[in-house]
Amino acid sequence: MFLKNYTENLRSRFTIFTLFAIAAMVFWCGANITTTNAQTPTPTPRRVPMDFTGDGRSDWATIAIPSTAGLPLRWKVTGNPASTVPNQAFIRAFDYGLSGSQTVAGDTIVPADYIGDRKTDVTVWRPSQGIFYVAEFPIGTGGVTLNRAVQWGGGTGDLARQGGDYDGDGKADYTIIRINQTNGNLTWFIKSSATGAERTVPFGTIGDADTAQIFPGADFTGDGRDELVFVTAFEDTGIVTYFVGDAVTGAGVMVKRFGDFNLDFSLAPGDYTGDGRADFVAVRQSTSPATWFINDSVTNTTTARPFGISDPGFQGGNDTPIRGDYDGDGKFDIAVFRRSSANFFYLRSSSNNTIVDGQRAGDPGDFALAGLAVNF
Repeated sequence: MFLKNYTENLRSRFTIFTLFAIAAMVFWCGANITTTNAQTPTPTPRRVPMDFTGDGRSDWATIAIPSTAGLPLRWKVTGNPASTVPNQAFIRAFDYGLSGSQTVAGDTIVPADYIGDRKTDVTVWRPSQGIFYVAEFPIGTGGVTLNRAVQWGGGTGDLARQGGDYDGDGKADYTIIRINQTNGNLTWFIKSSATGAERTVPFGTIGDADTAQIFPGADFTGDGRDELVFVTAFEDTGIVTYFVGDAVTGAGVMVKRFGDFNLDFSLAPGDYTGDGRADFVAVRQSTSPATWFINDSVTNTTTARPFGISDPGFQGGNDTPIRGDYDGDGKFDIAVFRRSSANFFYLRSSSNNTIVDGQRAGDPGDFALAGLAVNF
């Protein structure tokens, strides 16, 4: 997985996520300055990331990415929970998408539920064509079946991201971000996966930040619609700032300073408290075990929990923070993927984070799908 030492400067290159077509959704963070709207809407059930089987749990999913451009991407998915009976685990492995290199843009990996059946779809975006290729996950023994090919984006500097459900219809929407190379302003192009309706939403600017990252959509207001989310950082001070905007109007919803770029992985926001709203996460790597700082976006309270082997050099050799609901209780879990041994570990939020569970899945050297485009 490409961590801090491998991400490109978004201000200068505007292609932070095209390198080998993957993106690390973590960002070091620690400071705590916020402006937030005080509302208490009814929590809305959320889609579970990397839930390929539709049972409400994130599955154990990895991907092998060749270092040579133009080779197939190998997806490997083990159902969660995996059967303890020998040879009875639900495992699917298949090729889908093409690799890239530092000079050749490969397919961007953007799995999400675009169809609306509450199952994660096998999806890549091909920058050379500007097409999202969406395939249904193979439940049977056959291979993947293309469900749809959606033309969207493809202009110079366009970036695709894992879609958020920006209209609240239960389906992820196709999302392209375009960066103005003169002033750094961001424009979001969103196509509804249900109706095909298209809208252009100006929101945010990179400004004079050293680097920036665009995260998947997240619901901060509890109305069932995801907001637009991006984050900027300054390397000299370590200041990390999240910007959250309305996906229809582009109006600002929240600005949050949280974490230290030089010390933390910043994980894409998710609902860790179960209140139907996304929370901010920073995983500090300066001590081992790593420390997970989770900031409740409603109460602005931060909890700290040690978990995982830290990776102070951001090389991806130890435990990489990942996202997901692995125990199926409706809340995101504190979780990591140990790439050297292909092991997932997580704290059960359903047991008040007192029980460690996990599963070996994929092969050493694979990347966890739950860690792509979700850390910085």
